[in-house]
Amino acid sequence: MPTTVTAVFQDGVLKPSCKLKLRPNEKVKLHILRQDRATVSTDLGPLAGAFPELTALVDKDLAAVKCLWERGLERLGRAHLRRQDFFASPAPIAL
Repeated sequence: MPTTVTAVFQDGVLKPSCKLKLRPNEKVKLHILRQDRATVSTDLGPLAGAFPELTALVDKDLAAVKCLWERGLERLGRAHLRRQDFFASPAPIAL
């Protein structure tokens, strides 16, 4: 499944803004899109008017929060599936 993350190029290495679920030495394809350092996100919609302090956030900040949010949702989904498996599997009956 394609994933979009932001990264910083430092010391000859691209460093992603969040942890990637990749196996060691796994090969991936990259599409490089340069971002201006001072790019302010315009993707805040009505929140920008309700909370003016949010306009100071840059895309990098929002990408990091999005990664944290998605990881939390994935964890909740896995926990939910484990609970379903636990309650769905019949317990052995001792005779």
